[in-house]
Amino acid sequence: MAEIALGINTCFAIGRYPEPEEWLRVVKEELGLSHVQFSFDLLDPVIVDWDVVQRKCVRIAELAAANGVRIDTAITGEVPHKSNALLDPDPAVRACYLRWYENLVRASSILGAEGSGVYLGTLSVRDHKDVRRREYLISVLMEEIAHLTEIARQEGQRFFMWEPMSIPREIPCTIEETRELLRRANEGSAVPVVLCLDVGHGWIHSPDPRDSDPYAWLSEFGHLSPAIHMQQTDGKGSRHWPFTAEYNEKGVIVPQKVFAALQNAHAGRCIIVFEYFFSAHAINEEGAMDAMKQSVAYWQKAL
Repeated sequence: MAEIALGINTCFAIGRYPEPEEWLRVVKEELGLSHVQFSFDLLDPVIVDWDVVQRKCVRIAELAAANGVRIDTAITGEVPHKSNALLDPDPAVRACYLRWYENLVRASSILGAEGSGVYLGTLSVRDHKDVRRREYLISVLMEEIAHLTEIARQEGQRFFMWEPMSIPREIPCTIEETRELLRRANEGSAVPVVLCLDVGHGWIHSPDPRDSDPYAWLSEFGHLSPAIHMQQTDGKGSRHWPFTAEYNEKGVIVPQKVFAALQNAHAGRCIIVFEYFFSAHAINEEGAMDAMKQSVAYWQKAL
């Protein structure tokens, strides 16, 4: 049986709780959780001077330990997803993003994370349509991943994470493509390249219905995903809804089915990571907090 624990990533804190004392208080005291996935939306490792990043990460690690919270993994977050990142058409821009990821991996170790990574890049429309160009950029990405896993090894991390996405330009986005690219990435890796599955991802327009079925993804790759982004969704997009009665009524994510899929995958230790992007214009602080509390209670009851 999979060893499952509940956690949350700090995307909920963007803009609202930049102070580590505050978001850690929310995690521990308000939500009663002990596992965190740190999102570097809270601390950009390039825009912020490196000495400030180091100081902040040391402080966060100290506060987390004092509060009995474990920062298991650290990820790119929401903002970098708006860029082409390591698949940018311009090699000079790719080189800049590679330095960004290098700093992210190093900073993640200061936080005490055992793994880092997640979103790696998006192909441009033109590059995606050009078969040769697409394969060339994927080959470049494999070299970039190998480089980052070597830094992860040097920094004492156990794995490097890659998150399957939702459209063909955001590789990988199908089960077959994920299997193949994961194989290629691990051929030259210094630490294992694993996945960070998201139950709201997968290509909904794929001719293979398994590619849009969250339980097919979990059954196939649950044993290779030490962290799983959890959201309620209607299966038609990455909604990032909370698990409240309103959204559970129209959502397709059911805890018992998640557990069964992970059992099918022979998954080991796994952190269910709630991932919420609460718009400050759409929901106030009290509403966001209540939605998170209801979500945790819903899953705790299921566990």
